[in-house]
Amino acid sequence: MVALTQAPSVLWYFARAAGFVSLLLLAATVCVGVALSLRLRTPRWPTFVTEGLHRYLSTVLLVFITIHVGTLLLDPFAKFSVQDVLIPFVSTYRTFWMALGICAAELVVAFALSIYIRRLIGYRAWRVLHYGTYALFPLSLLHGIGTGSDTHTWWGAAIYIVAGLPVTLLVFWRASLGGSGSGAASTEALSSRPVTATSPPRAVAQRTGQRR
Repeated sequence: MVALTQAPSVLWYFARAAGFVSLLLLAATVCVGVALSLRLRTPRWPTFVTEGLHRYLSTVLLVFITIHVGTLLLDPFAKFSVQDVLIPFVSTYRTFWMALGICAAELVVAFALSIYIRRLIGYRAWRVLHYGTYALFPLSLLHGIGTGSDTHTWWGAAIYIVAGLPVTLLVFWRASLGGSGSGAASTEALSSRPVTATSPPRAVAQRTGQRR
């Protein structure tokens, strides 16, 4: 439970900042993940660059979530226990909204570790499991709005909008394309790419077929 009888410590500000950074990183990770699912690419920005960026953002996200949780534990102002920050619905401080954040953080860790069991469960099963990442952002956003002490500030609201708007637009775009979304994006990217001597044989064949 947050103590209101003493001034906030430096750790309290670090925890709040790490929470906002985590939300922005999660938004960027989801956006890049949607771009991967759509196979959006250009000659100057190939798919493997997007995949590398997605892995990098996921790793940095885990780091900032750890900082967010760790500083809350160490902060003498907040006075959270290990159970408060790891077990949903245990904390007496804005219980429901805290639980959403805990669930989101633990799901981030679970999805990050799932890459190591992908070969065991198969790529298709792992991909179905990975669709659960779409639930992470709304959980995190609601957690921030419900528990954040900066929610009522103009800059706090601006961060929520900046994080939420692109994710919402991309997810709706992905949903509107349905099952053919990735293929359509891939074909568009391929048709806009000039055939060169180094073009893959399959791409050359597809372009030749289009000309016929």
